[in-house]
Amino acid sequence: MTQLTYVTHFYFDGKNEAVLVDLLRKYASYSPAILQKIQFVLVDDASIEKVEIPADIDLNILLLRIRENIPWNQPGARNLGLTYARSDKVFVSDLDHDLREDTLAYILAMKDPRRTIYKLKRTTVSGEPIGPHPNTFVLSRAHFMKLFGYDEDFSGHYGFDDAMFWRWQRYHGTRFMYLPSAHRLYVRDLELTSSHTLERDLEHNRKVAEEKKMLWKKYGPAAGHSNQGLRFTWDIIEDRQMRIGPPATEPNKLWVKTWWWRWLWG
Repeated sequence: MTQLTYVTHFYFDGKNEAVLVDLLRKYASYSPAILQKIQFVLVDDASIEKVEIPADIDLNILLLRIRENIPWNQPGARNLGLTYARSDKVFVSDLDHDLREDTLAYILAMKDPRRTIYKLKRTTVSGEPIGPHPNTFVLSRAHFMKLFGYDEDFSGHYGFDDAMFWRWQRYHGTRFMYLPSAHRLYVRDLELTSSHTLERDLEHNRKVAEEKKMLWKKYGPAAGHSNQGLRFTWDIIEDRQMRIGPPATEPNKLWVKTWWWRWLWG
C-alpha cells in the first residue's frame, strides 16, 4: 500500500529532459523496501515533446500530461498531482532538489501531517546550509483538498501563487514546522534549473493578490480563493508499478475490531 506520494512537475522546451531521468535513476537505487511504499506522480505541464520514462527505471510512477500549454501553470500542475496522490502523506518539490534515502525513510515513518505543513532546510551544491524553498514541503492531501489547493487564478502569469498559498493555509489554521535539520533538501548540481524562458513579470499577479487580500479582510475565511481547480484537460500517459511487489504482511485484525474507538475519538 502506498504510504507516501512524491509529486513533482516540469515543463521541457525540447532540452534538459535528463534532469528528470537522472533524478528517477537516483531514487531507483534506493532500498526496494522503501520504494515499494512510495508513488511518484510526475506532471508534465505540456512540454513541447512528450516525455518518456526509460523502461528500466523500476519505480511506482504515474505520469500525467497536461494538454494545454498554460504559462506559469505551477498551481494547476500541483493541484493535478495532489488529486492523483494515492496516500494522504505527500511530498511536493521541484526537479532542482532531491532527498537522501534516510530522509525518505524518515518521512515514510512520520505520522500523517493532518493540518501541519512541514518545510525542509536545504543544503547547496557546495555544502552550505540555506533556508527552505517556498514550494517544497510535506503535507496532508486531505487538508490540501479541504482548502481547495492552489488558487489557479494565478496560473497564466508569474508570481504570488506560493506566497498566497501560504497565507491562505495559515489563515485557516494550518501549522508550519520544520523537519529535523538532519533531514534536509539538497540542491541538485544542474546547469539549468529552469527549462523555459518565460518572462517573470509580477505586475498582473500582484493585482490579483491584492484583490484577494481585500476580499479576505472584507468577507472572511470563505472568500478570496477561486475554489476552481483543474482548468485544463490532461492524459494519463503511464501508470507503472514496481516489478518487485510489497512483502506480505499479517492482517491487522485488531484495527477492524477497534473501529468504535476511532468513531468515539475522531
